[in-house]
Amino acid sequence: MKRFFSSFLLTSILFLFAGNLQAQELTILHTNDMHSKLMGYGPESEYDPEIINNDNTLGGFARLATLFTQEKSKNPDATLILDAGDFMMGSLFHVAEEKTGFQLHLMKEMGYDYTTIGNHEFDFGPEAFANMLNAAEKKGGYPKIVCSNIIFDKNSKDDDALEKLFNDKKILPYSVVKKNGLTIGIFGLLGIDAADVAPAKKPVTIEKPEDAAENTVKMLKEIYKPDLIICLSHSGFYPSEDGKSYVGEDIELAKEVPDIDIIISGHTHVKITKPIKINNTYIVQTGSYAYDLGEINLNVENGKIDKFDYRLIPVDDKIKGNENITDQINEQIIYINKHYLSKIGLSYDTKVGQTNFDLNINYHNLKNSNLGPFVADADKYYLKENGIDADFSMVASGTIRENILKGQNGILSVSDMFRVMSLGKGYDGIPGYPLAKIYITAKEIKKLSEILVMSRASGGDGYLYTSGLKVYINPKKMMLRKVQKIELNGKPLDFSKKNKKLYSITADTYLLSFIGRIKKMSHGLVTVIPKDKNGNPVSDMKNQLIDINPDKQGIQEAKEWIALIEYLKSFKTGSENLPLIPENYKKGDESLVEESE
Repeated sequence: MKRFFSSFLLTSILFLFAGNLQAQELTILHTNDMHSKLMGYGPESEYDPEIINNDNTLGGFARLATLFTQEKSKNPDATLILDAGDFMMGSLFHVAEEKTGFQLHLMKEMGYDYTTIGNHEFDFGPEAFANMLNAAEKKGGYPKIVCSNIIFDKNSKDDDALEKLFNDKKILPYSVVKKNGLTIGIFGLLGIDAADVAPAKKPVTIEKPEDAAENTVKMLKEIYKPDLIICLSHSGFYPSEDGKSYVGEDIELAKEVPDIDIIISGHTHVKITKPIKINNTYIVQTGSYAYDLGEINLNVENGKIDKFDYRLIPVDDKIKGNENITDQINEQIIYINKHYLSKIGLSYDTKVGQTNFDLNINYHNLKNSNLGPFVADADKYYLKENGIDADFSMVASGTIRENILKGQNGILSVSDMFRVMSLGKGYDGIPGYPLAKIYITAKEIKKLSEILVMSRASGGDGYLYTSGLKVYINPKKMMLRKVQKIELNGKPLDFSKKNKKLYSITADTYLLSFIGRIKKMSHGLVTVIPKDKNGNPVSDMKNQLIDINPDKQGIQEAKEWIALIEYLKSFKTGSENLPLIPENYKKGDESLVEESE
């Protein structure tokens, strides 16, 4: 009897011990910076989620939903599905989100547990973001949203609708969830750079991410004593200059707040196949657009991560898309056509052009990227065809959101062109930042050209492409003394003080708003004052909007994505009887020429 009892006790202990081991397992599936890419791309017209192995497109919510189901079935009670922000803004689907809440609700239906707020969630302003969430709530809800460092303005009503969602706990500073015996604390952060590039978020501001993180982690540990703390950080990191390590806000966050166990990173669109480990903190990021799904499989033992396995799962044509998700997306396309695109004589799937090569933005080689010059040329052409002259046009690399890909057949649709220049919304309610026109002197063009040289040297989002402007530099000269000669539309520009003529620049309102801030950006070294055609200083770009059709009542705003479509129409037709992008656009940026003395 004693032997039986001892044997039973030993078996029970082993069973409980084994059960405890099982309870420490956790699977985390994660994405970041999806930017409303509900459809796969490469180009979008070739995306066919219902059939496998018939296209080369990447991404798509239908495929992602299938992966969620497959991976979660392996560990159903111990799986978290997370996103690190910028889930919105980047395709025609975001156009209808404020009215329908479609994408946010779809994310919940797909299985997302938590996400955080990125800078592009504020593209239409705090009230519009609140409207999106309220619309999704009426539709059936959205994933839990966590953000710990948002600060609302007590003296402004412009953020009251979003603040109410925080007060009503529809958006949380943090959350605590139980998964398979583990207590997990989850919180979110909006990074400093992300906040800086979100001008439409005003009057919302942020607390310093490290301070908010430190306070939140301390509170979580004292009150909830979690086994794991996960931060959804829309802050990001980049490879170091030597390529041997990583630098950036999330790297510093891990150093300053070491009790964070895992940082699911976003904002910088960096794809890593192995986790970064800073002391005991793991940092991961999948790139962007849900082209890959991140998967973490870990064990926690004695309050510490004992095993951390990480991989990226390609979201490609080997995965058959979820049919229900596909059907819902197709219904939403019908809605977008009816309520938005039909008003400007377009439809989502309309074929508008053809290409025999890729046009891309490569942040590692922006000078040789050919998409920037193409967009700048399109803007200038579009205005000229409508009787509006501009001496030169400018486009920032950071506003170009998608490459133009040949794919298998090179067919380009309206949706493909929109994805290229998808940011913002005009004062007319039609998506896309509107084009505007300002005037500066020849001397200021010289100053601006020096800034162009600096921006191109530093790369990143601020690399500026131009059409109509050609700058000749001596790279050996000192900073702000490099520009030797300037040509406007093939003619030399006299940029001496005696030339008092005003010259016109066209760009979208987002980019032009930075022109007047050059003095601050250059630490007082350079001043460029935007003016109207009469030479009066301009502070509100709304007053400089281009009216593409003055014969109609009100201002008919000019959009860059429409400029792309109109520019395509100017080309000769190719094999598919569609306008074919000419071979000369295989070249990169040739608007800056280096010359020696």
